[in-house]
Amino acid sequence: MAYLVLSDAVRDMVEDRIDLAIRVSPVNDPNAVVRRVAMTALVCAGSRRYFGQHGIPRTPADLADHNCLIYGDMTEWQFVGPQGRFGVPVRSNLSSNSVETILAGVLAGVGIGMFHHASLVGELRHPDVVTVLDAFMHEPRDVSLVWPKRRFVPTRVRRATEFFATALAQRV
Repeated sequence: MAYLVLSDAVRDMVEDRIDLAIRVSPVNDPNAVVRRVAMTALVCAGSRRYFGQHGIPRTPADLADHNCLIYGDMTEWQFVGPQGRFGVPVRSNLSSNSVETILAGVLAGVGIGMFHHASLVGELRHPDVVTVLDAFMHEPRDVSLVWPKRRFVPTRVRRATEFFATALAQRV
């Protein structure tokens, strides 16, 4: 029987009996095997309706005048400019630990969200979703498959790893 855990939190794979994880973040676990399968960038996205009512931010500093939907505790969004990396504090009337909730807020015209491009592949084709500040979003993130180091890797984990490596590389 397969048991699927959907969580954005980094979990202890051995303690939680997790065979395989997909992570879009750096992995610095000496007890894990990491296989990078793709890279994805961050994007800021909003709906045409929202931008029609509130204007389009041209620089990250313009976000001070916008409702930026906060994922988790990301109250400072990171950007890259001519001087390097910098953070911009953002405010919101909606905060959630669910990327799906932030996306629903974007689609409803509530505000601007920051997402990994990989999590928006289908939604970026939505005629109402627009990305902004693309010139300031140049730091790609690794998409990796991670599993606990062990002497014997079960066949189901090897097969799932091959499947996800191929599928994620094609999707992202």
